Order: sequence, then structure tokens, then C-alpha cells
Amino acid sequence: MACPYAAHAPASVEGAAAWAAGTTCATATMAGLDLDMPTALATAREMGAVGWAAAELLLAMRMGLAAGSAARRTDPPGP
Repeated sequence: MACPYAAHAPASVEGAAAWAAGTTCATATMAGLDLDMPTALATAREMGAVGWAAAELLLAMRMGLAAGSAARRTDPPGP
């Protein structure tokens, strides 16, 4: 069985840069995780990502963070 991270690892420079920048620039708040988009975008561009690609990938990451936070708020408490 393959390692999940290796199976889903970013396959492009932009993907790797956006993942590294997004995980570095994520901050914990009272509402959950948030992504400092200007800093993450600048970091991804410094790591070699094209601006539009980094923006799209970081936006998808931010939307995933928001969806996960919303799912945690709507799930009923466990037994």
C-alpha cells in the first residue's frame, strides 16, 4: 500500500509551491484555519510558481479549509 502523501503529492512546480506556501501561511483562528492569501501567493511565486496558477491553487486550498470548517460546525457531536 502506497503512502497517501506520496500518492497525492503535487506533480508540478506550481502545485508543490502552492502546497508549501499554503501550509506555511495557514493560521489558526477562533473560527478555524485561515490562509493569508497575499503572503501565500508571494511565497509561492518566490518558490517558482506562475502567478495565475498559484492563485488558483491557493484559492482551492482556502475553499477546502472553509469547507472543512463548515463541515465540523454542522456535524452532530459524537456519542
